[in-house]
Amino acid sequence: MKKISSLLIIILLFLTSCQIDSGNAPETSVTAYAPIESVTQVYNEITETTLDFQTAVSEENSSLQALESTTASSVTNISTTRQTITTVPTTQKPITAATTQKTTVPTTQKPTASTTQSQPVVSSSEMRAIWISCYDYTSAAGKTRAQYKAITDTMFRTIKNNGFNTAFVHLRANSDAFYKSDIFPYSKYIAGKEGASLSFDPFEVLLESAKANGISVHGWINPFRVSTQSNVSALSSSNPAKKILDSGNADGRVRVISNGIYYNPAITENHKLILDGVREIIRKYDVDGIHIDDYFYPTTDTSFDSAQYSAYKNSGGTLTLSKWRVANVNAFVSALYSTVKAQDSSLIVSISPAGQIDKTLNEAYADCRLWLSQKGYADLIIPQIYFGFNHQTQDFTKLLNQWASLPRHSSVKLVCGIAAYKCSSEDNYAGSGKKEWTQSTDILARQTRAIRNNKNYSGIAVFSYSDLNRSACKTEIENLKKEFTS
Repeated sequence: MKKISSLLIIILLFLTSCQIDSGNAPETSVTAYAPIESVTQVYNEITETTLDFQTAVSEENSSLQALESTTASSVTNISTTRQTITTVPTTQKPITAATTQKTTVPTTQKPTASTTQSQPVVSSSEMRAIWISCYDYTSAAGKTRAQYKAITDTMFRTIKNNGFNTAFVHLRANSDAFYKSDIFPYSKYIAGKEGASLSFDPFEVLLESAKANGISVHGWINPFRVSTQSNVSALSSSNPAKKILDSGNADGRVRVISNGIYYNPAITENHKLILDGVREIIRKYDVDGIHIDDYFYPTTDTSFDSAQYSAYKNSGGTLTLSKWRVANVNAFVSALYSTVKAQDSSLIVSISPAGQIDKTLNEAYADCRLWLSQKGYADLIIPQIYFGFNHQTQDFTKLLNQWASLPRHSSVKLVCGIAAYKCSSEDNYAGSGKKEWTQSTDILARQTRAIRNNKNYSGIAVFSYSDLNRSACKTEIENLKKEFTS
């Protein structure tokens, strides 16, 4: 990292001395983000703190501008430096009972981070990404490090040879880990059984293979999902969710429903747990970003978080249940972004919501319109447009254009997710277009062409790695590779 001049150090110390002395101030850059209306309604205390902070920041800026006018010949990048100076972030207990007590998330910087780092920049070159899901992994159980390295070497040679430059790699598919974690047990997909031990760190090995092949790696987590099954006994005793359940789960932090087990998004302690895991990943591994997909609220059932919503209403809250849940998710996403940037501002935060915009909002309570239109939520939004051109109600072209038409902040990029897993299979939900994927072998290539022809998109992401080696998908992948290299 380049050394900065003595004059710049003095200016940085000056700015630090002006910061608000409040352990509860949310992370805010000198060019502070405006509070979001729906969250403000719930977080009155946060809003007041943010406004006070913005006033102090304005004073800092005025003083700094005076300094700049006298030092412009010596320091040419003051304004850039000013934009990167941030305070330590905290998370707030979202919409639970009488949330006057704040929950502070630890924010120790990893040694290589610096407040003088440049702001993150999503490359202007085309992203060609592949998702490596929990189902794509080869288990490391019973293997030596060398044996596993041979597997990951082959994986990333395949990725590179097919024209990809980025991989979104599952690090937490549930309340588990594909890396050596002090918080979550090893996943059954990587260790054979949840909580089993391994003689080496599989993600460390995977990263070595990725770097040797020039592939950028983003750590992928499913934030609130604990398990795809409702069987609590299948959870490891070291699983944080199992510990909560065994201790009585009095506040409903963990919810067991028909389609699985989930952390309740309405409870701040769950936000903190997830963010602690993200921070652990960033500190331990040289990843290029943190990626989450659409596992927010798993149900619209009003009983799922009724205790927390009742407490919110009893404390004077006025939001409807739906808007309150949206505010919960927004608070988490904002805290995730702040947590990542506090550790390393160059890391990319990406979110991959389901492709149907209104359904995503109304069923998962994910406000993609907000995340696209305002800075402070994500650097990349990657809608999963997993539909063919002939889908009867949700055809690819329609959804591609819908996402492209949404208002978008200049700092946020769009990348389109497409579905290799549908190759050669009937799409039973596509109505009259259900046979499209069995009758064509160039759908992915044509979709890539359409994405490239739309100026609003910066790349393509393909789900998922296993399909690169699936014989029934061979021609589709060959045609996609030709399109990548054309």
